[in-house]
Amino acid sequence: MKNKFIPAGLLLLSFLALVFTTCTRKTKQKLPVMTEIKENWQFSQAGSDSWLKAEVPGTVHTDLLANGQIGDFFYRMNENDVQWIEQEDWLYRTTFNVSDDILAKDKVELIFKGLDTYAHIFLNDELILEADNMFVGREVECRDFLKSGENELRILFLSPVREGMKKLGKIDYRIPSVNEQAPVGERTSVFTRKAPFHYGWDWGPRLVTSGIWRPVYLRAWDKARIKDIYLQTISADSLRAGIIADVQIHSLTGENYLLSLYINGEPSGVSENITLSKGINDTRLEFSIYNPDLWWTNGLGEPHLYDFSFRLEHKRTVIDKYELDYGVRTIKLVQDPDEVGHSFHFEVNGIPVFMKGANIIPSETLTPRVTEEMYKNLINNAVEANMNMLRVWGGAIYEEDYFYELCNRNGLLVWQDFMFACNLQPGDEAHLENIRKEAEYNVKRLRNHASVALWCGNNENLHGWHHWGWQDLYTPQQRDFMWKTYERIFYDILPGAVAEFDPKNSYWSSSPSSVGNQLADRKSGDEHDWTVWFGRQPFSNYANNVPRFVSEWGLQAFPGMHTIENFSEPDDWDIDSDVMRHRQRSNMPYIEPGFDGNDMIRWYMEMYYNVPDDFKDFTYVSQLLQAKGYKTAVEAHRRAMPHCMGTLYWQLNDCWPTVSWSTVDYHNRWKASHYAIKKAYEKVIVSSVIEGDQVNTYVVSDKLEPFEAEITLSLMEFNGNILWADTLPVNIPANTSSLAHSIQESELPAGDRPGSIVLVTDLVVEGKEVATSNFYFAAPKYLDLPPSDVWFALRKVRKGYELELFSDVLERNLFIDIPGGKGTFSDNYFDLLPGREKTIKITTDLILDPVTDINIISLNDLR
Repeated sequence: MKNKFIPAGLLLLSFLALVFTTCTRKTKQKLPVMTEIKENWQFSQAGSDSWLKAEVPGTVHTDLLANGQIGDFFYRMNENDVQWIEQEDWLYRTTFNVSDDILAKDKVELIFKGLDTYAHIFLNDELILEADNMFVGREVECRDFLKSGENELRILFLSPVREGMKKLGKIDYRIPSVNEQAPVGERTSVFTRKAPFHYGWDWGPRLVTSGIWRPVYLRAWDKARIKDIYLQTISADSLRAGIIADVQIHSLTGENYLLSLYINGEPSGVSENITLSKGINDTRLEFSIYNPDLWWTNGLGEPHLYDFSFRLEHKRTVIDKYELDYGVRTIKLVQDPDEVGHSFHFEVNGIPVFMKGANIIPSETLTPRVTEEMYKNLINNAVEANMNMLRVWGGAIYEEDYFYELCNRNGLLVWQDFMFACNLQPGDEAHLENIRKEAEYNVKRLRNHASVALWCGNNENLHGWHHWGWQDLYTPQQRDFMWKTYERIFYDILPGAVAEFDPKNSYWSSSPSSVGNQLADRKSGDEHDWTVWFGRQPFSNYANNVPRFVSEWGLQAFPGMHTIENFSEPDDWDIDSDVMRHRQRSNMPYIEPGFDGNDMIRWYMEMYYNVPDDFKDFTYVSQLLQAKGYKTAVEAHRRAMPHCMGTLYWQLNDCWPTVSWSTVDYHNRWKASHYAIKKAYEKVIVSSVIEGDQVNTYVVSDKLEPFEAEITLSLMEFNGNILWADTLPVNIPANTSSLAHSIQESELPAGDRPGSIVLVTDLVVEGKEVATSNFYFAAPKYLDLPPSDVWFALRKVRKGYELELFSDVLERNLFIDIPGGKGTFSDNYFDLLPGREKTIKITTDLILDPVTDINIISLNDLR
């Protein structure tokens, strides 16, 4: 029988319990009362008696903006005009009503999901709580401070910068924070457990905000409630999944209760009569699901989720429920020794899976502005690009629950960093205890998500200690203290929290690093490959000495003109303008004074493309440049499979409209690179590369079964003339990379015309194309592209249009645009091969005129 839920070892007893429960038990409900306090909020600058309307959750910056007190800090250089906000203290207040029924409950608590950051909370003028960690939710018993009728809640937020300066002034040495946008002697972010990127990063603004950034609730309950649950899938296959549920119950009385589990709305037969003592009680349920629907990553199968509802009953009254969607799966980080070093790959349900994904940052600098629609866009962009993993990077926030829920539903694994990036930490006991509480809170909050695959201690802190000159800042005694602090945090506190509260998942101390907490060496562990970009190596370097797992790498590009028009004026449209330099935060003075990311884009563009004089053309070519780099990197990493088993580029998204490494800009517009990533992350790809004197063509398959195919290679001139072709049958092995075709470059009839030919490869299974690729023998700036000659027809269809395109000549990197960029495209920035018609689906609400609203440009136009 499919999906029969049975406690381990209790088949008959569970069956009888299931029948009895289903047929005879009748219960009523008296659940906890949970009320969000979100109305009537006001805020004021401390010391002022001027109160303005506030939105909670929110931030002081967004409240000032909504009340017309400041301008749009994302427009031009307005960011500079709001820096005063970080130096001020701010007050928030509201009133809310409490009934006699609530006051009659056994327990009444205020719950603060997120306070940013130094907060003093007053209830009816009584101080009830002080908080100093943005990442830790707080609960406080408050019934004795409440009164029937109207109550006042007031929160004082102290300036995080001034509080940080106080702590900085107490030490006589510097703690590095390399990306904070402040003078070296005034960098305070390391002293405050707050989103590091609020202080600025090399892709984002400095907006050091304060506020109630997550919801506030009043909770009232009687007798007992389920405080927490931890679920572990101990084993899982197609026949049986063994699951353990560790349940923590807070009881106010010493009485008998019934704890039971409902699955998909039905009694599961899993229940236990328990006698609770006053205080915190721990109990365990062990059960099995037979013929389970397993949770799989995107591309491998359905990410099935079961609806689990744990119910606590007292005298046939349900007094609490704990509900969650649960994915039955096992995951393992495998690091087995081999002839090179150690493997580094993830096994999902016993299957090695190549991780295809990206690093993410919050979609807004002021994170409460991130809407559910924005989260859906973020996840849809990952899924549509065939990703199966996202890295929540350690310089930002532990994401909202809704983010992880979407990852659960869409088969996306999460590499979860703790919030430490590119810095060291103070070593005083209060700070370390704050970190310990933060780790416990967030591990417990996120551990039941099927998507969470790995806990990582920090981003680049180990690398920085050894390579960024940090040790030179200290005396021997200070150096010893700072390193021992590092060890306490990343080798004791954080792994201890994972081992205690989420033992099913692995802990990795620093990214990048090698086995045994050693520096990254490309032989084991993970690597951040910045030889391209910061190291100014050519794109071909991605294929040299490929690491085991590449968890960061990337290349910048400008956003499209629609986005640039939103934050600038036409006079700003020059990469050397004040606005475009202000928007660029990646500074590289080690190359030369004043050198930044705009200069690096131009430097790489000169390597591969003719650099346009026109700014609009420059932004277009910058995106082609990024796409070329990303395609080159992903194909190199996937060709190296199974030696390399993962690639996560930097970065998927933006937190403001800017010039950055993102493949999707702040306004959710895909850059050329995202279309390139989508193709490079397909389940099956064809990749050609020159290795020595050979032109080698590989097929990489993520399919779990081998298959037979036919591969056709055609050496084509840009007018469509075929100079050479070869077709042969190939057997494609499962879940790996294989060489499908090899020929000496000298045997191809290219002659002395590498800039006028393209190698087109098609992989066909039973008459259907499953993969294709175009390989060029010269950099784009050396291509002898013919004049553009595109024909197209536009046809109205449901939810948009179909655009049919045709050309007698190669159209390189053809870009389709519509007014305002208000639409999505099934493909864009693609090569239109001569004589091959291509149909593009445009999803848009606009009414398009084919003459005036369809704008097409290709690299041919910039010859």
